Amino acid sequence: MRPALVVAAALAATPALAQESKPWLESQGLEAVAWKSFQEFEAVVAGVPNAKDPPGAQHRIVLFKQGKPVLQVTDKDGIEPASRLTLHSLGRDLDGDGHPDLHFSAYSGGAHCCTTHFVYKVKPAVKRVAVYAAKNVGGTDFVDLPGRKTPVMVSADDTSAYVFAPYASSYFPVVVLEVSPKRRFQFAGDLMRGKLPGDPPPVCAQPAAIANPWLKDRCGEFTSAKRKARTQEIQAKLREIKSQRSADKLKWDDYVATGVLSAVAAEMNRYAYTGFGAAGMNWLETVWPGNDAIKAQFLAKLRETRAKSVFADDLRVLSTDTR
Repeated sequence: MRPALVVAAALAATPALAQESKPWLESQGLEAVAWKSFQEFEAVVAGVPNAKDPPGAQHRIVLFKQGKPVLQVTDKDGIEPASRLTLHSLGRDLDGDGHPDLHFSAYSGGAHCCTTHFVYKVKPAVKRVAVYAAKNVGGTDFVDLPGRKTPVMVSADDTSAYVFAPYASSYFPVVVLEVSPKRRFQFAGDLMRGKLPGDPPPVCAQPAAIANPWLKDRCGEFTSAKRKARTQEIQAKLREIKSQRSADKLKWDDYVATGVLSAVAAEMNRYAYTGFGAAGMNWLETVWPGNDAIKAQFLAKLRETRAKSVFADDLRVLSTDTR
């Protein structure tokens, strides 16, 4: 199952298909599947008419200016073949430079793969601005928040999928993203960094953001009562595991089967993804003291998953930047 985040965004209704693009599409043997317009621009998801399968449809994004194509994005531009394309917006300023942008995503299909978001500048010149490989996190979009110049994207980091638990029971921490001047999606640190260890990320105080049920549920995990209950449950499971056999006989699978590794990793990621990774290590020592082999293996895998994350640099900044 793909984790789906539904974020409300104030987008204009899709207009009727502008006639300027129709002649060119027909001349290329294409039809518009979806479209949006802004001033002299029109963005279209185009494909081969009456195609019986996604490969045959050859879907691509075409941006028109006054009826003339100024951009075509196909599988040669980072879109996997046979992907399902979604036009999210045309005309919003997503990177704060005062110029309109185009935002679309491509979903390649499959049980656990893969959504990629693309942002292109349409003025003053057409160019790619940023790409975000959301992988199996579906349904994300930009949302406008009061007091912010640019919208943000609420998503999740699924790097740890399968590492500590089966995919369906893996924990994916919240990430709040913005398009940076360096042409990449990066953490919106002011919406992720808590005031104190264990505090929810500041995005949880934004009514427009927590209209997303998934995020609202994630924010609710930071209450003192829930944190205390999770810690007690983890300690109980660890005691039970260790009571069954001697330490030198315990195996990784003994911990995976009870779900305790997934629970410990989730708690430590709640700390790390709110800027308090060191506090997470301190918490670990209270629930799992000592240096047994399984704990060492767990920490090595946790560091490895974070290093592999597309947000590895952002995590380091989040933990050291105290603005």
